[in-house]
Amino acid sequence: MTELHKSSSHVQMLAEDIIFQEVEKILDTKFEKNKKLYMANNSYTYIQPDFYSWEAGIVGEIFAHIGKSKKAQYNKISNDILKMLLLEKKSGKQFRKIIVVCDDIEYQQLQGKSVLAESIREFGIEIMCIDLDETLRIDHHFLKKNLFVEAKMIINLLLFLNLYKIPVYLHRYEINPMYPQLQYFYVPY
Repeated sequence: MTELHKSSSHVQMLAEDIIFQEVEKILDTKFEKNKKLYMANNSYTYIQPDFYSWEAGIVGEIFAHIGKSKKAQYNKISNDILKMLLLEKKSGKQFRKIIVVCDDIEYQQLQGKSVLAESIREFGIEIMCIDLDETLRIDHHFLKKNLFVEAKMIINLLLFLNLYKIPVYLHRYEINPMYPQLQYFYVPY
């Protein structure tokens, strides 16, 4: 059985919202969420930190990934650190820079012996771990499984309709290598 990608999960977005609220409580600060902060005199060069407060001098990013990080997650963390450092440089203001994770494995990795961990220490980035409630973790896995089951039911319905040559109109689709039969569906422009 194929599992949905964790980064595209609706539950991951819910987890980020819960973590955001917890960060506000812990730091006793009201943050702006995903505020566009322009770094140059154009509309293309901006950052959008997960939480930000000019008054409190805090900027941070939330990572709702559970388990050991892969290269792509490390790249995202590195990129976000560069953005926070750029904000300091451009604004001329010292910020409390925070990376928030929700998993102890991730927390330990970011304090380990990697170049990223050393950069975090050298640039004074704080790592905060907010452990998600066990219930939310169970819901996370339950929802991922149910979303996959619903997607599989829809695919089976489409295959059934195709078998009987019933025209099906889809607004958007991608050919999944697991179900190459879907390439025969008619898709209007």
